[in-house]
Amino acid sequence: MNAHVKELFEEAKKLPADERIELADLLYADTVTPDAEWEAAWIKECERRLDEYKRGEVDAIDADIVHGRLAQKYGLK
Repeated sequence: MNAHVKELFEEAKKLPADERIELADLLYADTVTPDAEWEAAWIKECERRLDEYKRGEVDAIDADIVHGRLAQKYGLK
């Protein structure tokens, strides 16, 4: 790792966790080349899931509950 990147990394580590995540998301989004085929497939999947929900075939679970269950299951914070 070059010195400038290391310096930026050390500064970024001082940020609160939510800001580090936001920074990582921004950096990732800036470097990734979109895959139109993948995006189209994901849109189709999202629409399928939403339709199932609207028809009452599946229930929604609050994200906080899901995250809590995953944290408990995998021993996370």
